[in-house]
Amino acid sequence: MKRWGSSQISKLLFLLISLSFLLVSLLFPLTALFSKVFFTNREFVGLKNFQRYFSTPGVSTSVNHSFFIAFTTSIIVIFIAFWYVYAIERSGIKGKKIYKWIALLPLFAPTMTHGIALIYLFGSKGIITSGFFGKLPWIAFNFPLYGKWGVVFAEAIYVFPAVYLMLSIAFKGVDYRLYEAAEVMSTSDIKKFFTITLPGVKYGIISAFFSAFTMVFTDFGAPKVVGGNYNLLATDVFKQVIGQQNVTLGATIGMLLIIPSIIAFAADRVISKRNIGVDSKARPYIIKENKVRDLIFTIFNIITAAVISVLFITIIFAAFVKRWPYDLSFTLQWFKIKTLGKSVIEIYRDTIFVALISAILGTIITIISSYSSERVKEFKFLRGGVKLLSLLPLALPGLVVGLSFVLHFNNKSNPLSFIYGTFGILILANILHFYSVPFLTLTGNMQQLDREYENLSESLGIPWYNVFLKVILPMSKVAIVESFSYLFINSMMTVSAVTFLYTTKTKVASVEMIDRYDAGDVSTAAAIAVLTILTNIVFKYIIEKLKGLKPVYRLKPLTIKNK
Repeated sequence: MKRWGSSQISKLLFLLISLSFLLVSLLFPLTALFSKVFFTNREFVGLKNFQRYFSTPGVSTSVNHSFFIAFTTSIIVIFIAFWYVYAIERSGIKGKKIYKWIALLPLFAPTMTHGIALIYLFGSKGIITSGFFGKLPWIAFNFPLYGKWGVVFAEAIYVFPAVYLMLSIAFKGVDYRLYEAAEVMSTSDIKKFFTITLPGVKYGIISAFFSAFTMVFTDFGAPKVVGGNYNLLATDVFKQVIGQQNVTLGATIGMLLIIPSIIAFAADRVISKRNIGVDSKARPYIIKENKVRDLIFTIFNIITAAVISVLFITIIFAAFVKRWPYDLSFTLQWFKIKTLGKSVIEIYRDTIFVALISAILGTIITIISSYSSERVKEFKFLRGGVKLLSLLPLALPGLVVGLSFVLHFNNKSNPLSFIYGTFGILILANILHFYSVPFLTLTGNMQQLDREYENLSESLGIPWYNVFLKVILPMSKVAIVESFSYLFINSMMTVSAVTFLYTTKTKVASVEMIDRYDAGDVSTAAAIAVLTILTNIVFKYIIEKLKGLKPVYRLKPLTIKNK
């Protein structure tokens, strides 16, 4: 029997930490969710709960609505984002950095923000509806805000940055040598577009479609604000659990939300395998002068960027006026409103605390998981288990995460039930909800590092953890900082994962936005949105500066210690 040394035991400990986290936060809660759907009083009921749900009047309407909104939004956004990215990557327009930053702005705002901004623009007393408060009657326009088109508009703003980033990467991967060969053969620009550009980015377009579809299908924030009586599956979950206290039916709908996510996830995995990586000899695209083309794309990008910018300018403006639209004088009163003894600033402080702890602990656990599953050679079965479970959160909507946590942790027989109703469960939900992206980011980084580091240290008798601390971590700085940033920003904004888990003492900003909106206090909701947006932008700016700094450390030579 092979005897384990301290090195193997410590590596096993790393794997067990990762596996324990995934079991406690992912597998056990999902088991509780499945049990709630397929069992009643410990008796297997099969698909009865699904039959019960689909026999409810109006259910088929919710399903159809959800597919319509997701499909329509995805098509519209891909079309707009495609030409927006094309203008940046394939034309000589000015101000490309500004366009890039504006495209990413919605990343820093909770999804409800876009709906609230639309209310200030197209509501009954909105800027555009009233013709700029009667001063510009010729711009007055009645947009059907509450219902499907309001949801499509809000969701389009929400998913635009993700689609933009995916298409931008796809465009950068097209080899310019193909265009040079086409020019030698006197190929027209239109033919080059259809034979080189589109085929070159087709996998990016397909992947972007599936990502956008899933994001919209499972989103809760935008439909909650501007959906009106237009029922969707995501809002049905909320109504069943919060409105009617019917957790079983809510869990059943939650299961339905998972299905499109899993299909989209599987399709994206297949596409990513078929997509050929960038050739090391590939050349970047060389933009040639064409004033007509640049003028057309300048106009297109200005209009697109203006739509996004106006939404953010409106929400900021609304947060600082006394009484919309009657008294537009400056005020800070909406930042001082108290709810059950807690002010907006106090809730904002708690939100930063939750986001910061989520980012710190989430980064640590994803570092451990990515290293142990990718760089450890032993325990193949455990490594495979960690990898598989680490990808599953990608297919889980936030509402499903929150509901599964309610069912699992709100149970006195669970030894971890003490975290229910505390900030701890919000932090755990955030980490799990956003776990997969940092894991994949760090795993990709680990794959690029030379494996000879571990082989050399093993042959020289140097403990593996010395290599991990002195070589792997310093060389993974950018990936670590990016993962920390991703976890913090998303934890600041999420509402779906925590909407079932908070108490009056553990409210976070996104939840308070929903409550303020439901209470008719839209100005306070706008104030909370402004605090969240500004925090995320400042945080992202600091992170980008840190990523650009030269490391203050130096890789110290590994020393061999006598045993």
